[in-house]
Amino acid sequence: AGPAPAGGEAPATMADEFADVEVGPEPAAGARVQIRKPDGKRVVRRFEKEGPVRALYAFIVQSDDDAQAGRPFVLKAGFPPKDLIGDIDGTFESCGLDGGAVQMVWRVD
Repeated sequence: AGPAPAGGEAPATMADEFADVEVGPEPAAGARVQIRKPDGKRVVRRFEKEGPVRALYAFIVQSDDDAQAGRPFVLKAGFPPKDLIGDIDGTFESCGLDGGAVQMVWRVD
């Protein structure tokens, strides 16, 4: 990896921001999250209940080719659906994501 960005610069893409975040192995028991992808496919993955929601963003960047290539996305959960980016440092448990579904949509700016 090259040098870190100079003071306070934002990462160029979501892929840059989350590519090196440690997702960790899938625990046998943990917060079960169903991810509904833009193409309609569903992925179910467990995360540590006390792990940060940031790991979910990292999982998507590290496992989806388009996200890995830098295509920006939004994750929404709950009813009405709420963007999870504001809870990125919360835990799966504190954000009520255990047993929940998360919708992934491509961001259109």
